[in-house]
Amino acid sequence: MRNQENARNLRSQINLYFDNALSQEEQNSLLNQVDSDPRCSKMFKKEKTFRDYIKNNVKRSTVSPDLIQSIKDRIRIV
Repeated sequence: MRNQENARNLRSQINLYFDNALSQEEQNSLLNQVDSDPRCSKMFKKEKTFRDYIKNNVKRSTVSPDLIQSIKDRIRIV
């Protein structure tokens, strides 16, 4: 049970790192752990690879300015 909890906490810290949601101290601590723990390093690299893949292969649809304005207008009406 303790290992699963540790893995969840580590995964959470890695996600927060990639979301730029950690303080500088927390980032440094995580990166030290990544450097010293092969299991942590593997999880970190796996998440980085996944995020890089998404960033490079998933394209966002563009939305016309008219659609954006129409949505804003409708929100104001409510």
